[in-house]
Amino acid sequence: MLFNSFDFGLFLIVAYGIYWALGSRRRIAQNTFLLISSYLFYAFWDWRFLGLLLASSLVDYWAGTAIEQSKVVSKRKRILWISVCWNLGVLVLFKYFNFFLDGFYELFQLEASSTYHFWNVAIPLGLSFYTFQTLGYTIDVYRKNIKPTKNLLSFLCFVSFFPQLVAGPIEKAKSLLPQFDRNRSFDLQKSKEGLRQILWGLFKKVLVAEKLGLAVNMAFQHPEEYNFITLSYAVVLFCFQVYCDFSGYTDIAIGTAKLFGFDLSRNFRLPYLSKSISELWQRWHITLTRWFTDYVYQPLVGKTKSSVSKKAIALFITMTLIGLWHGARWTYLLFGMVSALFMIAERLPLFKHRQTLRKVLSKAPRLVSMGYVFFGFLIMGVLFRSENVSQASLILKRIFSFTMDGQFTSLISWKLSYLFVLLIAELSYQKKEYPLEGLEFHLPKPLRWVLYYALIIIIIRYAEPKEAFIYFQF
Repeated sequence: MLFNSFDFGLFLIVAYGIYWALGSRRRIAQNTFLLISSYLFYAFWDWRFLGLLLASSLVDYWAGTAIEQSKVVSKRKRILWISVCWNLGVLVLFKYFNFFLDGFYELFQLEASSTYHFWNVAIPLGLSFYTFQTLGYTIDVYRKNIKPTKNLLSFLCFVSFFPQLVAGPIEKAKSLLPQFDRNRSFDLQKSKEGLRQILWGLFKKVLVAEKLGLAVNMAFQHPEEYNFITLSYAVVLFCFQVYCDFSGYTDIAIGTAKLFGFDLSRNFRLPYLSKSISELWQRWHITLTRWFTDYVYQPLVGKTKSSVSKKAIALFITMTLIGLWHGARWTYLLFGMVSALFMIAERLPLFKHRQTLRKVLSKAPRLVSMGYVFFGFLIMGVLFRSENVSQASLILKRIFSFTMDGQFTSLISWKLSYLFVLLIAELSYQKKEYPLEGLEFHLPKPLRWVLYYALIIIIIRYAEPKEAFIYFQF
């Protein structure tokens, strides 16, 4: 059930109506309905994996309670490791097993059929997101950052909440879990804001990301047919495609949560205005960066003052794991490594001035720093989008050899105007979470409704065949 489908629209209307009809003071009934709705939503994708979702929830619910009850440090660590092994074991089994098996064959030069897979099963939707969310809960309980919940219903809702179940944001328990434990009153203004944010997210996904995707797919399917100008242009379009696709999903998720009285974390803050790759990762998929910072980077660095080399190694490991988190593919691994190399280089003192590149870039004119970021993201984007290393190598070689052999095409027609509308809107309202926020304070009612209906009509009229969000595969 895609967020950009009529099926989801109908599901959302029915769920919204029943949820608030239950009454603001009937929190348990509302939570029960949310849990059933979330499981139904997930079952539309593949009901067979509902058991895995429930199992992950129960394992970490038990782990949190058991860690809190135990006063023996060694026992607390054993329980934590049970949670870690379960969550990472599930990820490896469903997402990475064949990747590591193929690597084993290559390393020892063993013969294996390219079509053979010992473990041939679909990757459960949202697996990387909800396992990280539950694992983060257990680690926070172990660190005594939070108290474990005694309410199983609230915890099951926390793990399976359908607006953010399949592609985040990856919420921390201290932020989202308490919202299921308190009464939620109907707020008309919050519902309005939720609908506006959903509308903006659909605009980004349907009218920008999917249109750009048509052009990007054309270039990446046959890169040998295009010259370096067209390929460079295609990579830039992909950078905007993946941003509009994922941030569009996030807007729909946050807006949907608002309809039910919940607040989710912001996941994007205009990342392409960053002045360094390090800042880019602080503005892009913020909740994922925060998760790896808290649970991977900080433990590797330690609490005491660390050397530059130790921080560099910790950063390299963290970013490589972030790359691998995206999927079992060598290009994702290289994507994380290249990101790490840029970020390490930005932290090293320059030869003469002893200032870091990151500090120099922060003082440079924005066009210079943004040019640097786009150059870095162009390389990272090729790795992220390519199906394999050979394709990525071919595209990068053709781009940086400045070859004019091949076709020159703009790849996309007047539909690119949607991207310009988006850029103007987001740049004009940088201080807002999304451009349509608080619109009643800026436009009279007749103009607002003209804008709403215009967006709705254009989205319906010019929508291509529905495409799944890019980050659903992760």
